[in-house]
Amino acid sequence: MLWATAGIIAYAVSVLLSQLPSLTEWLYGETLGPWIAWLLSRATGWIPLALGELVVLALILRQLVGGTFAVIDVLRSQRQWTNALAGGTLRLGQDVGVLVTLFYVLWGFNYSRAELDQRLGWSTPISIEAVELTDLANQLVTAANESYREIHGTDDAGEPTQLPANRAPVEDAITAGWLRARRQLDLPALTVSYGRAKTPLLTPWYELVGVAGFYFPFTGEANLRAGIPAVDQPKMLAHEEAHQRGVAREDEANFWGYLSAVHAPNAYARYSAFVFAQQQLMAALARVDRNQWLAFAEQRLPGVQRDIDESREYWRRFRGRGTRIGTRVNDAFLRTNRVAGGIHSYSRSALLLISYARAHDGQLVPAGGTSAGGNEPLSQPVGLDRGR
Repeated sequence: MLWATAGIIAYAVSVLLSQLPSLTEWLYGETLGPWIAWLLSRATGWIPLALGELVVLALILRQLVGGTFAVIDVLRSQRQWTNALAGGTLRLGQDVGVLVTLFYVLWGFNYSRAELDQRLGWSTPISIEAVELTDLANQLVTAANESYREIHGTDDAGEPTQLPANRAPVEDAITAGWLRARRQLDLPALTVSYGRAKTPLLTPWYELVGVAGFYFPFTGEANLRAGIPAVDQPKMLAHEEAHQRGVAREDEANFWGYLSAVHAPNAYARYSAFVFAQQQLMAALARVDRNQWLAFAEQRLPGVQRDIDESREYWRRFRGRGTRIGTRVNDAFLRTNRVAGGIHSYSRSALLLISYARAHDGQLVPAGGTSAGGNEPLSQPVGLDRGR
């Protein structure tokens, strides 16, 4: 029962730390947490396999083997069924306790940090005028069109956009984007260069339950399943890398995914970010001015619209009972960790985008348009020192 007790204590500490956000930020958010994640990520990042899958399979195997031997002992009259059941319960409680304890120590205390807008001194938008949404959506539609032309050299390539076979340059560019984003908002932990993202082997399973990507805190790995459309993939990669950098809340991971990708010296990354953000803000615009929403949709290049249509069709194919179950599990997990709205928190990134624009002269597209400078990846956590 020791580990089960430790797990309960770890959760209680996370609740307590949520009442002490300044202490949590100093003690964990900008110090201990980033170092732990960085060390784990660098230790596992060189291995091509997604080690998180192996850890999960090993835990499942441990429970199955233990349960099988217990059943055999009962059938042979070597144990009472009550004793076998108690032993299985203790074994399961021990494993759950270990997982919960390690989860919070290695990463989960990030849920106790103050929300991003509070840390940056932004006020959450209470009222948003249609003219503001119109201006921001116009910026993003124009930027996505320009990025598409930069990639293809035409308004319509005749087929959906494809990423290069080697994804490494896109990842390296997003790493440089993290550095530029940090310089804008002065959040040192985000500058750390972590191990590369992994492609899980069990992609069909993740498709079944509706999981596009995930961060596995026990190994420090960001994971993104295979087959995701190119228009979505770089921004989703940046989203999981945000979790890797200690960003726990989903709306904040979406926001940081946009900001790091949009500052990346790579057209594919910027294009993905612009398309994501325009869809977020155009969805809000459609609720207040549908005619303007239709006008912007018509301004998209044919190639951009094809990529968006392909993305919608791809995600539509995986809507089913398994996805609904996966969504409920994710929702319960987020609510357990005090994320208001559960899965609905993903869409709140639109408010962060608007807050960011208000703090930057109404601009969501970086100065200089859709191009960016040289690559600036980091290999060690120098950014953790606020004195630099």
